[in-house]
Amino acid sequence: MYFVNWQRQVSLEEINGQKVMVKRNKSTKQFHEFLILYAYSLISILLLHPSAPLAFSEIIKNEGYEMRKKLKKIGISTPVLLSISDTYLIEEYIEGGDIYRALASTGDIMLAYKAGSITGKAHQAGYTFVDNKAQNYLVKEESVMRTDLGFMKKTRSRYSKSMDIGSFLASVMDLDRYGEIAKSFHEGYISESGSKFSYRSIIIRNLLSAGFSSSSKTTLRNMLLDARNLVSL
Repeated sequence: MYFVNWQRQVSLEEINGQKVMVKRNKSTKQFHEFLILYAYSLISILLLHPSAPLAFSEIIKNEGYEMRKKLKKIGISTPVLLSISDTYLIEEYIEGGDIYRALASTGDIMLAYKAGSITGKAHQAGYTFVDNKAQNYLVKEESVMRTDLGFMKKTRSRYSKSMDIGSFLASVMDLDRYGEIAKSFHEGYISESGSKFSYRSIIIRNLLSAGFSSSSKTTLRNMLLDARNLVSL
């Protein structure tokens, strides 16, 4: 079984009788990382909050054992890392899949709440994920885990926090249940951070949604509905 993302070719394999996810770098990985970092910096300038992008050398480091230990200390679970190198990493296989697919197929709306809670925990501890799309959250039984940690930053920047919120919301804008999902994510976030979404996160959501969307019609409808109820966020 194969899964493809921008940076890696991801395959489900078996090693010593254990199912694992093997993530091998694509030849275009660094170029795609550049695009993400460029977009991060460009949007920060547009919002008048200039923010330096992450160094490429930090991306592999963030995927390693130390970052996972730090996240565990603040109550954020990640898949067990079995092996890592400059060209690949191997993690335990999480059977439940990612929460985007779960929410797209009428999965429990509380998954969005848990993703919001994880985001709030990270912010309270002084970390941001930057690339915080729903596909980067995995469902393990009744819990939610965070994977793909490469773009994490140690920062309390309001812009970086808004990027986390905006990128999550943008990634689910093409779902019919967007209103419920956004509300649940917001409630989970407040439960840990005590803070509401800023206007920046909604602007970022709108800027990023075209890149995430599989249905421009649904995305536009959700954007317009949300605009009328923005105060509730």
